[in-house]
Amino acid sequence: MTQTDIDTIKTWLNSGRDYNAGVAIYEKHSRNSSLKRIFPGKESRFAFKLAYELKKLIPSDIKPEPHKPAAPKPSGLKPATTGSLYLNAISNDDPNLPKVIRQIISEYSTVYNQRSIAHHSLKKIAPDNRPDNVESRRIIVEQISELSDRMEELYQAHQIWLNDKILPDEIRLFPPDEPIPPKVEKEIAEELSRKRLNLMKTLSKDYNLLNFCSIAKQPVMNEMRDGPKRVALQKRILAKTNKIKELTAKINGLNKIN
Repeated sequence: MTQTDIDTIKTWLNSGRDYNAGVAIYEKHSRNSSLKRIFPGKESRFAFKLAYELKKLIPSDIKPEPHKPAAPKPSGLKPATTGSLYLNAISNDDPNLPKVIRQIISEYSTVYNQRSIAHHSLKKIAPDNRPDNVESRRIIVEQISELSDRMEELYQAHQIWLNDKILPDEIRLFPPDEPIPPKVEKEIAEELSRKRLNLMKTLSKDYNLLNFCSIAKQPVMNEMRDGPKRVALQKRILAKTNKIKELTAKINGLNKIN
């Protein structure tokens, strides 16, 4: 890696950290094909991971040692000897921890438990390759992968704060759920009107079946004979008629509000 490449990474780290630009830099200089594959288009999940990985690309003899407290408190999140991640359960007791760090530790614990449950479920699937077993394994493996990615993202954000005292962007790490706008009365009335219209169309066909033994009206009346089929049809007509009355009452009520 040339000095120009190193300066490019440093400039990115010290600037606004445009995610797409960072992905392009990582694509050019990293050998990690797995991360190259997952980074594009996933800013909300991997912004902190991308910064962490780009920082690692700078040769250790050039970049300064990250600041570490002389006697750090338990970090809460750290790599296990197997290379996976685990939670130190006592780490969330410090009342001085920033809110977002507490949130990281709390969610990490939740996701860790969810992944353990998923692993347990995977082991319970029969080892044969019947289609249903293969599909069940595929779904659970994908779930485990997503949970592992989230754990890694939370861990890296925590490490950046622990080592460099840089708090993560809470909105990026924990994007709020987009509220579902309530349907206004006009939209509800229109939806009910569509349902009523569809029922009226099928009711017309049922009446034709009853009177002409055909879904289309015929020139000559030909009523359906008495029997179970006629009884079932009459019950269906009654149910649809009552439902149409119910929808009509609701629509009229909404129209009065407007």
